Amino acid sequence: MRVLEIGAGTGQVATTIAKNWGVTLITLKLWENLNVIQQYVSEQGADNDVLALKANAELMPFPDEAFDAVFSIGSFFMIKDREKALKEIIRVTRTNGFFGIAEPMCTLNPVPSGLENFDIFYYHNKWLRTLDWNRNLIQGQGFLITDSYYFSDGHQWMLDNFRYYDGEKDFILHDEGRWLGLGLAVGKKLCR
Repeated sequence: MRVLEIGAGTGQVATTIAKNWGVTLITLKLWENLNVIQQYVSEQGADNDVLALKANAELMPFPDEAFDAVFSIGSFFMIKDREKALKEIIRVTRTNGFFGIAEPMCTLNPVPSGLENFDIFYYHNKWLRTLDWNRNLIQGQGFLITDSYYFSDGHQWMLDNFRYYDGEKDFILHDEGRWLGLGLAVGKKLCR
């Protein structure tokens, strides 16, 4: 099975999936040093199964239908042109293959009072979308939605696991899980 990850992070997810499910995985990273990721992959004994590439999700260097599955954890919302990226994702995903995202998403709840006073609110308000918005975007590009939900423990997970930047932890604490959530959406590519 060939799998593509959009947003390599530290390489931990790609390595874990490759080692535990016996798949070949390419992980894309646009900004960070890929040597750090490949060193981690090597330390974990997954050299032959994981390759980190510097590439843009909006213009990928892969042939049509190259992957059985494509996923993004905590990175898809940072892509400038998500519609363009999805066109590329559907192109490189084989028929009956899957695409999934799991990442911060805003809920349909109103923004809690005072949240807009955090400097980081502008960033989150600009990039985060609801689960419905993401589901509609994925479906609009030709995927049949097979699963979608907000994680019930998303607030606590963000507090326990995020690498915090510029007051983000205080932002998450103030929100108390009212507006900011974690969502998952998975789609299956149908025949065209």
